[in-house]
Parts: sequence; structure tokens; C-alpha cells
Amino acid sequence: MKIFIEVIGTFCNSWPIMIVEVNEKVIYEDTIKDRQQISIDFDDLLPKANKIIIGMNNKSFGRKGVWDTKTNNNQIIEDKTIKVLSFKLDDVECKDLFKNKFHVKRSHQQPNYFPDSVETADTMNYNGYFGFGFDLPLYNSLINKKFKNKKESEMSYFSNYTKVFHYEGEKQLIKEIKNNLREINEKFSHKRTKIRNS
Repeated sequence: MKIFIEVIGTFCNSWPIMIVEVNEKVIYEDTIKDRQQISIDFDDLLPKANKIIIGMNNKSFGRKGVWDTKTNNNQIIEDKTIKVLSFKLDDVECKDLFKNKFHVKRSHQQPNYFPDSVETADTMNYNGYFGFGFDLPLYNSLINKKFKNKKESEMSYFSNYTKVFHYEGEKQLIKEIKNNLREINEKFSHKRTKIRNS
């Protein structure tokens, strides 16, 4: 499986470190400086229930007096973040599979009131990760995850089994179409005759 990632890292005291794991195995961990593209080949996959995550793990929330967010008059002027521009598996864009959910991993002195997950499409403002699961074959799994809608349990598929053939609605629609075509024919038949005779 080919993994392609395009990200932007922002500096505050130091550059962010991005980590990528597949099935709890770290396959990439490095500093992200400004805009970068990363390509990784990984083939140690399971037939079912693979899990891939992309995250940040070095943002400081007061450890040794270091805060990796700087503010001035309640405005953030510097912040250590990673923004995911693209996340592809075998050339299929998968960023939408994050479902706008970033899972926060608490750091030293990070307040308890911080949520366990944050709604964001692509930006890591905390230590934590985006992630999703998939099966093999990969393309089938991605198609199902991206496009297959779950069937609602309250839908009923009852068919009127008291009548063998019940096409009254379709017959009425066909009759209306025939009537419309007949009206068009009556209105424009003389023009077609003139064109044919010229």
C-alpha cells in the first residue's frame, strides 16, 4: 500500500513531530517543517480491521514552563500545529474518512476540561490523531467507506402480495407521455411536412 501525505507544520518553540501508525506499528515519525510531502510504502496489512492513524505528539502544554501556543491580547500569534492537505492510500484521497474528528491525547498539565475529541477537518492543534479503519482489498473497502450509505432500519420493503401485477402507476405515466408526444406531433407535423417537401 502506498501512503501519500501532504502537510504543513507551523513553528512555536520547535517544529511539530508527525507520527503515522498502521495497526499500532509506527511507520513514520519525523519533524514537519513548513509544507512537506511524505511517501511511505507499507504492506504488512491484515485481511480485516486494519487501522491507520496520523497524529502529532510533541506539543507542550506547560511542561518545564514551555507552552507551544503563544497569545497576545487573547489572540493566538504562534501555534505549533500540523494541517493535513492530503492523505491518500494507493492514490485515493482519504482525508474525508477522518469524519472531521481529531482524537486528543492529553499532555502534561493540559487542563482536564479539554475534550477527548475535537471537530476539525484537517488541523492538529493538540497532541493526538486522526484515524480510520479499512479492510482488504483496499479499493473495495475505501469505496464502501466513502460512498456506501447505511440502510435505515426503519425502512419497509413491503410489497403488495395480494395482486400479482400492480403497475397502475407506471401505466398512467406511459399514457401521459404518449399524450404529450401526440400533442407535439399535432402542433408541429405541418412544419416537418414542409421541410420534407422542400
